Amino acid sequence: MDLCKQLYDSKGNVAQQQTKVDGENEVFKEKRCMFLHTEENYRRYRNLEICVGTELLQTNDLIKANVAKIKDLNKSLNSTLVNLAKQIKDAKSKFGDLRVAADNLKISYNDKCNTAQKKALTGKTSENCDEQPKPPIDPCKNAEDEINQLICLPQGLTTDIDIIFQSSADIVGIQIFSNIDSFEPLQKDLADKAQKFEKLINDTMKTRKGDVDKLQDDLIVSVKSITQSAMARNTMRSEFEGYYDTVDFLCCPHCDCVNQNPNDNSQNKDCMDCAPRLKDCEAKICKICGVVKTTFCCTDSTIGNDGCDQNTSNNKNTNHAN
Repeated sequence: MDLCKQLYDSKGNVAQQQTKVDGENEVFKEKRCMFLHTEENYRRYRNLEICVGTELLQTNDLIKANVAKIKDLNKSLNSTLVNLAKQIKDAKSKFGDLRVAADNLKISYNDKCNTAQKKALTGKTSENCDEQPKPPIDPCKNAEDEINQLICLPQGLTTDIDIIFQSSADIVGIQIFSNIDSFEPLQKDLADKAQKFEKLINDTMKTRKGDVDKLQDDLIVSVKSITQSAMARNTMRSEFEGYYDTVDFLCCPHCDCVNQNPNDNSQNKDCMDCAPRLKDCEAKICKICGVVKTTFCCTDSTIGNDGCDQNTSNNKNTNHAN
């Protein structure tokens, strides 16, 4: 009765432990799912931090250096343009003097009081005379063209200097309008926002890393619980099978190794039969012993294939024979 009760209790323990193993597996699946999702989320922030965050900060540092360099170049350019505009303005006043000189030359050239000088230089006169013009002397053969150039050229140069002066003023205005100094506050604003963005990513990444570590610890605890439950279940199964085999043997004993008298066909066998009946049982036990020795790496030349000591077996056989 005690063995039957223990068998019954053992069966219940195995079923109970199996339910616990199934529950632990379900808990493990849920924790594993949470761990994988959290780890994936952490990797996203980690990769964003490594690629985007680092690149953003590095780019901002380079932009800051470039803005500082361009600011110095812009300052130098502004000084150069202002000086150039001042020089153009001074040149414009000189060109005004040249224009006045050209006008005076034109007036003098067409002044009747200078007809003789004009005729001497060019061979022509502005008076209505019947006298045919005489060609000028060879050194003055181009005097008329040169004088006309001296009169008209300053007019074109004056127009050009006006254009140059106006263009220089426009360029100075454009340079002032596109002043690089306005980039500096923009760069600082970009740097502040970039640092805040990078800090947000970094803080979130650290938080997710902490979550991953915690879930990993929980997952390890869950694996330990599954292992302990499974080992306990297997132990209970072994105990149950032991109780089962014991009860089965006691309730329905069967000893095939016991040799009965083959010549006795009666239901009540002669208990006083002197022939040995447990020889096969001894051999089977010896064989089990040999298997155990082989399993634990015991190699001995005196041990046969069945694991039994050959000398002992021979002696026993000899004794039985005698």
